[in-house]
Amino acid sequence: MGISTNLENPSTLSTNNTTLFPKVARHYGAVDSTNLRAIRAIGEEEPPRHGDVFLADEQSAGRGQGSNAWFASPGENLSFSLIAYPDHLSVDQIFALTQVPALAIAAVVRELLPPTLSPSVRLKWPNDIYVGDQKIAGILVQNGLRGRTIAWTVIGVGLNVNEADFPAELTTTATSLRLLTGTPFDKSAVLNKVFTQLGAWYTLTAPSGMPELQRAYHVQLYRLDQPGRYQRTQDGSTFFAVLRGVAADGRLRLELASGAEEHFALREVRFI
Repeated sequence: MGISTNLENPSTLSTNNTTLFPKVARHYGAVDSTNLRAIRAIGEEEPPRHGDVFLADEQSAGRGQGSNAWFASPGENLSFSLIAYPDHLSVDQIFALTQVPALAIAAVVRELLPPTLSPSVRLKWPNDIYVGDQKIAGILVQNGLRGRTIAWTVIGVGLNVNEADFPAELTTTATSLRLLTGTPFDKSAVLNKVFTQLGAWYTLTAPSGMPELQRAYHVQLYRLDQPGRYQRTQDGSTFFAVLRGVAADGRLRLELASGAEEHFALREVRFI
């Protein structure tokens, strides 16, 4: 579920295809935010190419969705932003750009975990990857629109790879590959796996692939068909509901106690 702006993307960058080959174009030792740098670069005279990645060892202003900050010890995890020009997608298909990285990262995490843990990898709507009830990765997608099409997208990814020292307030809610396996990982090798998966899942943004993209995301949803407690952000009221999936427009589908189904947009509801 992207945060849309109205910045235009030069027509010369049109790709009109669903291939994606991520590659590191800029590697920062320390930076404010790779997403901010990527968005600024799109407005430059020579903008980044489709598939370019801005990678950072440390971010001082890295964040998740909304106003949430993203914690990562310098040099221990993966923090990067992928730039793409998905002008084959219309605005009503924008949630596909959250589904692609979520499915890609989940596939890599599942591959690297032992068989006893890999089945517990889930996608928490709208943009987090969980192992059990702990967050291991987050995504921030920001988009530029041209009329009814998506001119550009910046997909920010934070994946906890070798993190071993979370702040006290995160020790029960966050985890990393290293904490789950007891083994440090080669970050470059993990990044290459993520790139491969991103390219594979991106092909499903073609019209013929959209049903499979939706299905794959649906079956991996955190709390799918399970009762849970939620809070309406508008008034703070809490309620119990059963998560039934995500609508095509990216809204969360919750079945209320009355049996009625209500759809919630980003920032209208939160998990408790």
